Amino acid sequence: MKGKQVLIPVLIVAVIAVVAVAVYLVMNPVVTTLEFQVRDAVSKSWAYDATFRLQNREIRSFFQSDRGPVVQRFSNLKPGPATLELSAPHYVPISQKFQLKGGRNRIEQPFDLVGYEIPELKEFIIFEKKNGNDVLCEIRPVSKAGPAVVNHPDLPLWIGARVTVQMKKGLPVQAETETGSVRGEELFRGRIDWQFDPYPETVFRYSAVIPGAKIRPTKAPYWVVDYLIVVPDPRKISTEELNGIMEQAGALDPEALQKHLQPYQKEQKLMTYIFTSWNVKGGEE
Repeated sequence: MKGKQVLIPVLIVAVIAVVAVAVYLVMNPVVTTLEFQVRDAVSKSWAYDATFRLQNREIRSFFQSDRGPVVQRFSNLKPGPATLELSAPHYVPISQKFQLKGGRNRIEQPFDLVGYEIPELKEFIIFEKKNGNDVLCEIRPVSKAGPAVVNHPDLPLWIGARVTVQMKKGLPVQAETETGSVRGEELFRGRIDWQFDPYPETVFRYSAVIPGAKIRPTKAPYWVVDYLIVVPDPRKISTEELNGIMEQAGALDPEALQKHLQPYQKEQKLMTYIFTSWNVKGGEE
């Protein structure tokens, strides 16, 4: 009899506990969420005007953060098979299938969107400024419609430059001149490193430096700088393949190098752009 008397309270406590748990689950249901990051494959920063879709939900992302891509979060999802779709203009879209478990889900490895073009690109215009003996280059992509292209993927450009003394009538020019100048002694020829600025307020995102340590010393006050900018389509050519092609070209001048690249342009693997700056302030400082 005592055993039954003990068992009944235990059963009552168990039933109360089950009911309490059921009430808690009803009042506090488990919310299924997914957290992930999306970034530009080259800059490792934001991909402008990106769209993320999952289970009829959508997140729009323009600029994200000055400190890098932020964590994106979907909530109130249904557990089970799911497909996450990531896209942005001028990027290769990504579709990822996976299994959602109830509760918090997080994809630790960021998704890298691969950009393949600067939209409506017509040409590049470059402006120089001396910083000691270095030449700082502001690189401005210009659209076919006229305005500068501000928000675009970070493409892995190849940029070459040639610096020569600006001459007129056999002598280095002593003042800016619009006509009659020619190229004189070569002071620099080679590939130059570039940077991409992802800050939202930046207007022209590409910049480069012609290192003063590699420019032949001269007192000539004005220089001519010829640029060759190669814009690859990463869907059709890798950075390694592009670098190999450019290494094979050797010391060709920009015009000859552009002809060397014509077969690859016909295959739409890349595009080439030549720009020349006259009256660039030179001389040693």
